[in-house]
Amino acid sequence: MGSTESSEARRVSFGMDEEERVRVLQGIRLSENVVNRMKDSSQSCQAGQPASSPAHPPSTFGTSKGPEKDSKPPRSEYCGGRQSSGVEEDFLKRYKQEQAKVQDELFQVVTREREAATKHRSVSLQRGEGSADPEKHKSTQLAKELESRESELSRRDTFYKEQLGRIERKNAEMYKLSSQQFHEAASKMEGTIN
Repeated sequence: MGSTESSEARRVSFGMDEEERVRVLQGIRLSENVVNRMKDSSQSCQAGQPASSPAHPPSTFGTSKGPEKDSKPPRSEYCGGRQSSGVEEDFLKRYKQEQAKVQDELFQVVTREREAATKHRSVSLQRGEGSADPEKHKSTQLAKELESRESELSRRDTFYKEQLGRIERKNAEMYKLSSQQFHEAASKMEGTIN
């Protein structure tokens, strides 16, 4: 793992980003998508505002054109050899935002359904009991509809929870892989410098 091995087996190039931070590229050609995401994450950090959800979904993280290796993200700050990646942090933020959106949508659907049922009950109570049989029939029909909608919502809830579980597992794997590759590259560079 000395400097002779790295100079013979790999060609390492250095590049500077907008903030003049060094990013290590080990013979890897970055796709336009990766470079744009790196720029977007650095611009959102400069603005000091929380990043809004980007146009591209989080499932495209790490994809590139052809059989290329995953790229190494730029270092966000110097901490004695071990640094966190801006891309990894951005990915985690996007994941948490998506998770919050799904839970918020589920909550809104449930509250709308309950409000509609409550409103219908209050309207039927205001009419009085002059037409008891049609009202009972209609209320039982609406109760069945409400039960079917609630079962559909619970089915969707379990589906979304399964999807979130898959996303969490995939996120953990990708984070571990990115972190491992980053630390390997950093240790190789330290070995070549020393």
